Amino acid sequence: MAYKSAIYENKTLDQFYSNVTSKEPSVRLECFPHLEIYLSNVHNSTNCEDLTGFIKGLLKWIEGSNYRISCNGLRILELLIERFDSHEFEPYLDNVVTVTVDRLGDGKDQVREAASQLLLKLMRKFTPQRIWDFVQPLSFENKQFRIKEESQRLLIRTLNEVSDKEKNGHAEGINLLERFGTSTIQLNKLVPLICKLVSDSNGTVRQQAIDTLVEIYRHVGEKVRGDIAKRDIPEAKLKQLYDKFDDVVASGRMIAKMTDTTDGNAASSTTNGKKKKKKFNKIMY
Repeated sequence: MAYKSAIYENKTLDQFYSNVTSKEPSVRLECFPHLEIYLSNVHNSTNCEDLTGFIKGLLKWIEGSNYRISCNGLRILELLIERFDSHEFEPYLDNVVTVTVDRLGDGKDQVREAASQLLLKLMRKFTPQRIWDFVQPLSFENKQFRIKEESQRLLIRTLNEVSDKEKNGHAEGINLLERFGTSTIQLNKLVPLICKLVSDSNGTVRQQAIDTLVEIYRHVGEKVRGDIAKRDIPEAKLKQLYDKFDDVVASGRMIAKMTDTTDGNAASSTTNGKKKKKKFNKIMY
């Protein structure tokens, strides 16, 4: 395959099309490093005569049983998302999220991590709520225990993505704050589903549900305590959650600053006679 000369002479994705859509594992594996290098160069075109077919080919990589090819497909989609704007990628969003969420249930850690990274990348390109609108119906009530577990971990990563980067002073953190912070994550729709998972038949899912509710409490505050009291949670589990909430407060790990202002609005304070806006995490509950 004459990739090197093609990259400099033809500069479109068409040169990779037959290999991306090939069913042969060896062809897919050989194609990947060349395609990754090509897309990593912003000067190379993303034009393709049949972009729909190209992306469908990559989704077949992701759906396959070969974990290396699945990871490669997820990586290439990441690069495509970086190169396209949200309007260009919109027609493929539903299929991409559906296939990616399914990989959250993969038996290989590498595939699950790559799938989570791709979904976070989509949240940056669109908004967290936009992606969670797709993820939610596919995840918390899924029959596959790993999908239920990993979806909850993904929610925690969504909540912490901004605060961790900003705390570390990374320039990227400011960018993520602008992107994630301008939208709301409607946790009130997710909490009832997570409460059900507290009584899931799988032990790891049950434990993850408790950890997830504690993390939501960190971000939202006392509204969560009141909400879960209305849910059908066994008394012993409810007491365990309340104890963990109290531990979070006592240890100073709360993000909600012990306020119920969790609807994304800003509070006002007065400094030198002028009103100053105080920003809160834009999380709707």
